[in-house]
Amino acid sequence: MFSSDAALIVDRLLAENAQGMCVVKRVVLVTDIRFWEHSYGSHSRIRQLSRQLSEEFELTIFLLRSATRAVVESFASLNFKNAELVSYKKYSGREAKYGRQLSKHPYFKGKEVIDFAASLHAYLNDHPADAVIIEYLDKAYLIDACANAKLKILDMHDIMSARTVSLRLAGLKATIELDATTEKQILSAFDALLAISRKDVQLVKNRFNLPSALYTPYAAVPQRKSTFGDGKTLIFVGANSPPNVTGMKWFLEQIWPMLSDRYRLQIIGTVCDAMERNYKGTENVQFLGQVDSLEPYMKNADISINPVFVGGGLKIKCVDSLAEGLPTVTTPEGAAGLENANLSGLFIARTGAEFAYLIERLAADLKMREAAARAAFEYVTFEFSPKAAVRELARYLTTDADEATSKDKTESEAIEMH
Repeated sequence: MFSSDAALIVDRLLAENAQGMCVVKRVVLVTDIRFWEHSYGSHSRIRQLSRQLSEEFELTIFLLRSATRAVVESFASLNFKNAELVSYKKYSGREAKYGRQLSKHPYFKGKEVIDFAASLHAYLNDHPADAVIIEYLDKAYLIDACANAKLKILDMHDIMSARTVSLRLAGLKATIELDATTEKQILSAFDALLAISRKDVQLVKNRFNLPSALYTPYAAVPQRKSTFGDGKTLIFVGANSPPNVTGMKWFLEQIWPMLSDRYRLQIIGTVCDAMERNYKGTENVQFLGQVDSLEPYMKNADISINPVFVGGGLKIKCVDSLAEGLPTVTTPEGAAGLENANLSGLFIARTGAEFAYLIERLAADLKMREAAARAAFEYVTFEFSPKAAVRELARYLTTDADEATSKDKTESEAIEMH
């Protein structure tokens, strides 16, 4: 059990320690992800990270896409505090005047887009940045365009080599595939790495022997659940990804027949695109697809499920469910990165029978669901509140950027004196 008061104390101490430091730094975040949409957990992750960065720093999002009117309007609707959106198209066609180093790694053969890198290099020459954050390992070659930035940071999202193995063992293919040796070589090029779970921080240190991983989890705003139903409405929210599709097929075929005559299941998200054809008409199952707002569905649900068996990294859907005060039944894989939430609203099933049992137990016990909602609120407040999510990153950017500036100034003065 975690106390929200403890989180406030940590934030206050951090603020006191930061007095006298330069707290306004210019940060450029580079991505090709449509983060203004709500289709995938990665969208939410980048959106929430950007929101918090815009609260602490001057933020530019350098978008590796066209900034159409619809995109600009969607970005404006996010109401970030201190942020601008710049499309690479504004600098497209520039000569590649940067030195290619990491870009030459065999992994990036066929993946490197020189126009992206040349555009970013030109932009950073015109608008110098204290730090550049690159989203996802497959865009890591863009570090070559960031020579003038004091800090180069990679937002990993996952340990991609571990995810590759996990999916291959299940006969599935990851979007980003590589081995551990290649991943270490790429990660080593960066000043810092953003890890979405504490488990990933340890993997970076122990597997890759790199000390530069910062715990930067997904940010969620916890809600105190005030209404509780009859315990019979289940919800699953997910994108059309192989782990989600495989997990829900298992649930509908192996678990749902034991529950379907007494429970209701709502499935939301693009995962419906892959499942509705084969499972349409399944008793008491609604395939709702994309919805304008999850809020009413999460508010009216009693129990969230996440029956995934492969993947890796933090499962954002579990965090979102806990943030809404929903007891969440999942698997050991679904609980990855949330191991200390086992007594805070997360219920881990290791077999199909246990999965069904936990659902039935929660449905039958209102006090158990109420206690889970309270525990989940405290847990999410401490671990995943917006301030908690960027605490290590904000401290790193403030202290290390100052040190880098001081070092550059000292070296410059030494050269002038010489």
